[in-house]
Parts: sequence; structure tokens; C-alpha cells
Amino acid sequence: MKICIDPGHGGRDPGAVSGNVKEKDVNLAIALKLMPLLIGAGHKIILTRSTDEFIDLYNRAECANSAGSDIFISIHNNAAANPNAQGTETLFYKGSIKGEKLARTIQNKLIKKLQRPDRGVKPRDNLIVLKYTAMPAVLIECAFLTNSTERKLLQDNGFQLLIAEGIMEGIEEYFQEV
Repeated sequence: MKICIDPGHGGRDPGAVSGNVKEKDVNLAIALKLMPLLIGAGHKIILTRSTDEFIDLYNRAECANSAGSDIFISIHNNAAANPNAQGTETLFYKGSIKGEKLARTIQNKLIKKLQRPDRGVKPRDNLIVLKYTAMPAVLIECAFLTNSTERKLLQDNGFQLLIAEGIMEGIEEYFQEV
């Protein structure tokens, strides 16, 4: 299958920033760990970015569409005013049955792997990368950069690899079921 991996943010857009940790860097690190796992499982991978560069949101969706991707995976990390906010959630385009199924399989695998609070699977209709992709698409909020415990975990290569493995296992289960 052809999978488009989208490491959120990049370049002039750092995403969430907490302490000296920028979301764009963590997102890319996770994506670069996920890519070889998926290639090893026989998938073709398209990355919306492989370096610290800014890519417009509409261009991210177009990248997936023009490549004929089977699914779109956008990797993000969360932030909140409340430093106690924590956990993992996966978003999908409201009304997309396959998008919701993909979100649920990935969310379930991530919760088992990461042992972080389950913030659930949530529909969204206002996110460009979910709305304008022609295939099932999800946006994963792996953990909270604004939570000191999760920020420390997100800087750990082993935890980043667990995230990548959870996403890969969710993708594999999704493809087996559809």
C-alpha cells in the first residue's frame, strides 16, 4: 500500500513549543522512525517533508492526493494551557467511515504501547489535512509537550520508536480489516 506520512509543522512553523522542545522536531523524528518500519512491512512511503522545512497545509494534502496514497497519517503532539493535560488522541474527518476506522485501530495500538491516558478518537471537519485529502486520513496527537512527564518522554528515542511501532501496528491492522 502507499502511505503518506505527514510530520506536522516545520520550518518557520514550530508548532507547540515547551521549554526548549519544538513540536516540529519531535514530529519529524517520529516520522523518520515510522518510515523504515512501514517500508520493512512492504509499503511505499511518501513524506510530506523529510527535513525542517515549511510546507503549506493544502500542499500537504495535495502531496498525498497526487501520489495516489491509500492513507494519510499526520503526526503531531499536543499542547494545553493546563500543564496536567496528558494523553493520546487521534482525529479523523467527520463522516469518513474509513478514516474513523483507521483512527480507532491506530489509537488502540498507541494506547497499549504507550500506556498514556486515552483521550479517544475525535471527528473534526475543520482541519485542512483531513478535509482535503482524498483517502482515509488521521491526525495523531501523540502526547502533550506542555506536560513535563510527556515532554520528557517525547524527547526519548525509545518512546518515539514506541509511537512509530504503535502507528505501524494500527496501520497493519487497518489494512487487514478493510
